[in-house]
Amino acid sequence: MSNKIMIVSGGASGLGLAAAEKFAKNGYNIVLIDVNEEKGKKAEEKIKGMGVDAVFCLCDISNKEQVQKAAQIARERFGRADVLINNAGLEVRGSILQCEEDDWVRLYEINLKGIYYMSNAFVPMMVEQKKGAVVNTGSILGYRTVPERAAYSSSKGAIDTLTRSMAFDLAQHNIRVNCVVPGAIDTPLLRGSINDSPDPAETEKVLGSKSVFGRMGTSEEVANVMYFLASDEASFVTGAAYFVDGGWSIM
Repeated sequence: MSNKIMIVSGGASGLGLAAAEKFAKNGYNIVLIDVNEEKGKKAEEKIKGMGVDAVFCLCDISNKEQVQKAAQIARERFGRADVLINNAGLEVRGSILQCEEDDWVRLYEINLKGIYYMSNAFVPMMVEQKKGAVVNTGSILGYRTVPERAAYSSSKGAIDTLTRSMAFDLAQHNIRVNCVVPGAIDTPLLRGSINDSPDPAETEKVLGSKSVFGRMGTSEEVANVMYFLASDEASFVTGAAYFVDGGWSIM
């Protein structure tokens, strides 16, 4: 497996970095895509320290030219793409009446258009190989409702239907496409949302109560499912949404 390549957007921290570490432990070389250069370079060194190769690409996934450049770097460095984790995302607080238009557009450019740009750039390498796996990162908020998340929730709900459409279209190339649906996961993104709330302690308590286990999940728990969905162990799984939500979806 040492010649297999995994590409992950939002790979400098949180779920993306946890995924990079999981795949690296299993012999994958890693392409890290992120807008944070400092964290991205640190992540690159961390992955290299695990005995595999890694390259960090400073890239805004809502920028077509930057994404295409990252794909070119990956092709020149590794010559292939086996797994694509479309993980980078943005959260904006606000109801349909509160959310500013610029914020709405920016969120959709990253959460949805970013998946289009990334897939359009990297999946052709999988088509050439006649095999590959794509894992999109959705959210429980695409299926369950909390206050003031109109843009975020609607974008994550759209990822579910996009995943199924991609799975149908790419099956002819032996490429599987699935989606992980995290619940309340203790990531920097969620921590930022908690800290921005009027009562951070109460918000954290409420989020923990959304799981039947009474706690938030970890990035590693989501990364484990990402790895399964990308592996040959899931060779007959495509177009699926796997909930990693501690039971939020059954409550």
